[in-house]
Amino acid sequence: MRSKLLDQFKYINDISSATDRTGFDSAVFIAVGGTASTAIKVQHCDTSSGTYEDFATLVAGADAGETTNVGIGLDISGAKKYLKVTGATTAVAVLGDAKIDPSA
Repeated sequence: MRSKLLDQFKYINDISSATDRTGFDSAVFIAVGGTASTAIKVQHCDTSSGTYEDFATLVAGADAGETTNVGIGLDISGAKKYLKVTGATTAVAVLGDAKIDPSA
């Protein structure tokens, strides 16, 4: 049994590379900065080094730029095993709605 609310969440300091989301069904993504005309997206894949596909667009390319700041909560229950954010200068995530106790 979980003893703390915080035991149900996992903070990812840099989600620009493959992150295993096993056991988590929701996430809050925070992206800061980007490049003009480059969309900021959450992508997913079955393997950490495979070919990633788009899962969700956080900021459309037409709206992206150096001053872009966005935070979005998503249901990731339908996502593949690995997630990453592309197009952002910096991106972090908080995975939540844990099916398992991540502190175990």
